[in-house]
Amino acid sequence: MRIDRRRILRFGPLVFSLLASPLVAQESITSVIGEPVLALAQRPEMTTGLRFNSGGHRSALAARLRDPGPPVALADDRYVYGFGCMLGGGCREGGAFLAYDLREERVFILLTEKGGVRLSVPPDPRGWPEALRGPLAEFIPALAESMGPPR
Repeated sequence: MRIDRRRILRFGPLVFSLLASPLVAQESITSVIGEPVLALAQRPEMTTGLRFNSGGHRSALAARLRDPGPPVALADDRYVYGFGCMLGGGCREGGAFLAYDLREERVFILLTEKGGVRLSVPPDPRGWPEALRGPLAEFIPALAESMGPPR
């Protein structure tokens, strides 16, 4: 195999500069704390999980994620969470709750519509961590009672 020195001389500095340049570190998902829930939903850690788990509820979820709500917060130094609720109707009539587990890299999704749960990931309320009970009580108090392991 013959080595073409012209190519090495032409592309060598480019390759060297790419290898020598520092890698740009991506901001942590916690950087969205204080932002609207839509900022949490747009994080790379969330997008695949949302796309995969929302199925036929994608457009409804997208609409609720644009609704107003409190800023994204951190629960138990582990769960980044936020929610948005329909204007005029409140969270029971239309809302979306998102959470991300920093340790296990799990996504939690709750979508409500017309007083009922339209989508829950994980689907079994007992699969939701106890640490999210308080944030869920802010979203819809009655749901907080059914979420998480028994007390």
